[in-house]
Amino acid sequence: MKIRFTILVTMLAFSLVAVQCTDDNEGTDGTGRLKVKVTDAPSDDAQVKGTFITISEVKINGKTVNGFTAQTIEISAYQDGKAKLIFEDDLEAKTYSNVSLVLNYEKDDSGNEPGCYVLTDDNAKHQLEASATGEVSLDESFELTAGGTTDLVIDFDLRKAIVRDDEGTTGEYKFVTEAELKNSIRLVDENECGDIRGKVNGYSSVDGTIIVFAYKKGTFNLLTETQAQGSSGVMFSNAVTSAKVKADGSYQLSFLEKGDYELRVISCEEDEHGYVHFKAMVDAVSAISGLIINNLSVEAKNQLNLDIEISAGQ
Repeated sequence: MKIRFTILVTMLAFSLVAVQCTDDNEGTDGTGRLKVKVTDAPSDDAQVKGTFITISEVKINGKTVNGFTAQTIEISAYQDGKAKLIFEDDLEAKTYSNVSLVLNYEKDDSGNEPGCYVLTDDNAKHQLEASATGEVSLDESFELTAGGTTDLVIDFDLRKAIVRDDEGTTGEYKFVTEAELKNSIRLVDENECGDIRGKVNGYSSVDGTIIVFAYKKGTFNLLTETQAQGSSGVMFSNAVTSAKVKADGSYQLSFLEKGDYELRVISCEEDEHGYVHFKAMVDAVSAISGLIINNLSVEAKNQLNLDIEISAGQ
C-alpha cells in the first residue's frame, strides 16, 4: 500500500507540472503577429501630384484594435512594391473574416483640414468628397497561426477609387460610390503574392501614356472593360491592378496573389483640361521566349520578369 501511494503521489506531481507548463506557454502558443500595410496602384490623372488619406481607426472583425493612432498617409508614395506599415500587434491565433479602415475626410492626424485630399501639380489641395461612408470594409478571410506572422497588404487602386468631380462643392475630386470603392481596394496576404515586372520595348513617352493591366486569366472582356462602368464611369474596372509605364519603359505589377493572369496594354492621351482618356488597345506580345502575355503564372514570393513588345507609334 505504501509503494502504491508513493506512485500515485508522484504521478499527481508530474501532472501538476505538465499543467503548469501548458499554462505558462499559453500566451505564446495562442497568439500570432499581425502586420497591416497599405500600398497603391497609381492614378492615371496627369495633374495628380499626390493623394493623401487619413485613417482614424483600424478594425479587425468589427472591433477597433488597441494602440492605433490616426495616420495621414500620402498613399501615392507607396507604389512599385512599396508598402507602409500602419499596424502591428499580437492577436489571438484563429481565422478572421474582415478588416476595416475608418477614414476621416475632414481632418488630418494634426487636426488640420482636410483629412483626405488630392494634391495637384499646382500644389492646390482638393478635398475628397465622400460618396461612401467613412468606413471601408474588406471582407477577406485570413488566418493567424500561433507563433507565426501574417503580413496583410491593403492595396488602394487610385485609378478606380478616385474620379474627377465636376459638380462637387468642395473640390475637383471625389471617392467613387461605396460599392465601387470596395471594388477598388484589395486585401491580400503578402506571403501569398508575387509580382510581374519588366520593360515595354518600342515605347516612347511622346506617344502618350501607356498602362499595363493585370487581369485574372479569362476575365478580360473587351466590350465592357473599354466602356465607362457604374455611376462613377470607371473603365477597366475588373482589372486586379495596373501600372503606368515609366519614361524608361519599365513597369511593375505588385502584390499579385498566386494564380494565372493575362496582361492587357492600353494607350491614353491627355486633353487640354488635364483629363486622361482611353485612346486604344495596344497590340502587345511577350519579348521573352516561352512566355505568353495572356497566360502567365504568378507564384508566391516570386518575381516574373516579362518584357513586352509593342509596335512603334502606338
